[in-house]
Amino acid sequence: MLRATLKGMASRKARLVLTSLAVVLGTMFVAAAMILTATMEKSVTGVIADAFTDVDAVVSSAEDPAAAQGNTPSATLIPGDVLETVRGVDGVESAEGDVSGQINAIGDDGKLVGAFAPTIGFNWNDQSTGLNEIRDGTSPQADDEVIVSTQFVKDAGLDIGDTVTAYSYTADRAEYEIVGVFGLSGDRDSIAGETQMGFTVTEAQRLLAQGEDAYMAIYVEGGDASTDDIAAAIGSDYRVQTGEEASEEAAQGFAAVADIMGYIFLGFGLVAVFVSVFLIINTFTIIVAQRQRELALLRAIGAARNQVVGSVLAEAAVIGVIASILGLGLGVLLGWGLSQLVSSTVMGGLAVQLQVPATALWALAVGIGVTVLSAFVPAIKASGVPPVAAMRDAVNPPKPLRGITIAGLAVTGVGGVLIALGLTDNLGDLGLGGFLSGVGIAFVGITLLTPILSRPLVALLGAVMSWSFAGRLGKLNAGRNPRRTAITASALMIAVALVTGIATLVSSFKETTTELTDSNLESDLIVMGQQGANIPTFMPETLAEIKALPDVAAVGDLYGEFFGAEIDAEPTMLYASEDLPTSLGIFSGTVADGSVENLPDDGLVVNESAAEDRGLALGDTVEVAFANDVTAQLQVTAILDDSQLTDGWWVSPAQIPNFTVPKPMQAYIQVDDGADVGAVQSEVEDILADEPEVSVTNNAQFVEQQTGQLDVLLASVQILLALAIIIAIIGVVNTLVLSVLERTRELGLLRAIGMTRGQARRMITVESVIICLFGAVLGIAVGIGLGWTVQQALEEEGLTSFALPWALIVTYLVAAVAVGLLAAIAPAARAAKLNVLNAIAYE
Repeated sequence: MLRATLKGMASRKARLVLTSLAVVLGTMFVAAAMILTATMEKSVTGVIADAFTDVDAVVSSAEDPAAAQGNTPSATLIPGDVLETVRGVDGVESAEGDVSGQINAIGDDGKLVGAFAPTIGFNWNDQSTGLNEIRDGTSPQADDEVIVSTQFVKDAGLDIGDTVTAYSYTADRAEYEIVGVFGLSGDRDSIAGETQMGFTVTEAQRLLAQGEDAYMAIYVEGGDASTDDIAAAIGSDYRVQTGEEASEEAAQGFAAVADIMGYIFLGFGLVAVFVSVFLIINTFTIIVAQRQRELALLRAIGAARNQVVGSVLAEAAVIGVIASILGLGLGVLLGWGLSQLVSSTVMGGLAVQLQVPATALWALAVGIGVTVLSAFVPAIKASGVPPVAAMRDAVNPPKPLRGITIAGLAVTGVGGVLIALGLTDNLGDLGLGGFLSGVGIAFVGITLLTPILSRPLVALLGAVMSWSFAGRLGKLNAGRNPRRTAITASALMIAVALVTGIATLVSSFKETTTELTDSNLESDLIVMGQQGANIPTFMPETLAEIKALPDVAAVGDLYGEFFGAEIDAEPTMLYASEDLPTSLGIFSGTVADGSVENLPDDGLVVNESAAEDRGLALGDTVEVAFANDVTAQLQVTAILDDSQLTDGWWVSPAQIPNFTVPKPMQAYIQVDDGADVGAVQSEVEDILADEPEVSVTNNAQFVEQQTGQLDVLLASVQILLALAIIIAIIGVVNTLVLSVLERTRELGLLRAIGMTRGQARRMITVESVIICLFGAVLGIAVGIGLGWTVQQALEEEGLTSFALPWALIVTYLVAAVAVGLLAAIAPAARAAKLNVLNAIAYE
């Protein structure tokens, strides 16, 4: 039986290749995801380890460990006398303080350098840490000098001898002469795309430590002092780590980025594998149907049922092993290529070290397991047909759909119940997890229902293409085997449904933003920046200039505190406005209780829901701890009606100096009735000429700016799902090719009674287009349903509007027709070229 199986496979090489291709692609993507994750983790860990090559100990704040790497705008500082104490510890040979954090710099184009990757400022010293290497020029010797990274030179368009303007969240702008350029060890320009600027110690402290003699971290090099010795000298307010411990901790944050990317690719890889299942099941179902008489003859000469099952599973195992090994090999190449791509686009040219982890072998298990399991049901069915029945011509009558339909209804019902309970908040602790499980279960149930759905949908779709004899036959062929058509179309349906579902959510978010802006935002122009690595702000003086324009009726402004503020020991975001009554009017905010007029210095305004959550009422007092260690007792002087634009905690303008970023982030401008909005916009643009972080837009431009990144997300999803769509297309080709082989005698008889080659081609083409359209229409419908369900679940979170992505829907319908036409080329050509006499005589 084994020899017969192998010889049969060898005689059907085209079938072997078509079956293997889906397994290769799915396995390749899973392996690539695991290799990408391992490679980026290893490469990032190596880079961070370089940063502490010569560091024996690192001292940081016990309250804010992230401050050691300058990861927060409001780092907890270490006083300068602690540095002197460390230097005085017996056995300490050298110790230097580190001041680092995010700053803003203006490039030669007048815009911010590194809007989406941060610019890091730090104090340069000649004590090497094994990471920075001067490439040209010298280190800064005066407070108006700076040394910049090679990445900065590329991004800013500035070089040695040029003047650059830089400032921080807390320090005003200053100009610096670029006196040197440095790179990172390993001939790299950056760690993760960031740009860097090195200042003198005093200037770095002015920019990042509010001028205090203080540091974010202290690095100890040389000597034989232990971390315990240093900790004993400086007390429990500070943390002391070895260089290795600090490297490991610093690498965790960067490695997390690689993990997230790996998980994303792995998720889409598993989708590709899931789609492959449909292709493999369909392929083996057709193969078994074609081999029915062959298997019956084997049964007739003595082969047992288990030997027939073993024969089919052996073929699946051989295909799975060969395809999975090939997929693993291609996955290594793809993983390496993706690592290089991530390195160049996200990690600033990070030198990657290829890693093939043992977990990549799971790709083999996935590929082989999926293939064998997919062939199991067809194998059992093949063994159950009596030899005599199998040798008759009417060997494969369509089987009733009652069982799979009942199962599909039951599964869909379970999913629907979970979704309904989730939407009505009746899942208790299961919450979102139970709701999403319901969505997934319902998706599986709908997939099981595709055979019964195929009959009416195929008939409907085929009606517009059955105007000719060949078209009518193509429609009948597409509908003659609902299971086969459903399985083939389901692969395409899954990919289209996922894209449509995400696109529906994107469209709904855009519609929600548009409606919210049109109905609640009473402004004509908006001053704000695109959120990236920095928090876009502008000078308070600029706000005053805008208010002074002759055609400006009112200006609402917004300050925000996002770093470390607490209300009654709970982390809380704070807002403020120089003129809260005006700002609330522009935001269509209304006061439910109290007053916002003449807000006292200790006044606090909050919306109803937030007040209820904290058990607060008008007149209650709370303790507010700001990130700068200032604590204030504030009294609730007004409570606002709930509104998406005004919900939150508003403090008096007197508290703005305690914010980490004491500058306005946004301004909302009302223009006088009858004034030219475009002219006012031009005047505001002139005022903002020296504000590189922000720009002025009208409301429509504001909506586009806020939702633009969602289009990038949707495009990325479409690219990542392209593999699943390719597999689905291969499934259509595979099904048609094998179907043509299966219907060889039928096609020969049609040709014998007068069907032309052109009609044969058109028949197969119509069948292909109907299958692809069925998959696309079903996918679009399911995707819209999924999108609506999630939108309803997020309605209380602010996603209040539902909108359809009409352009994408039309695009996918047109693409489905194009795919159907392309997928039919090879099968149609094969059908048209059949030798009529040989086809009739086949068997």
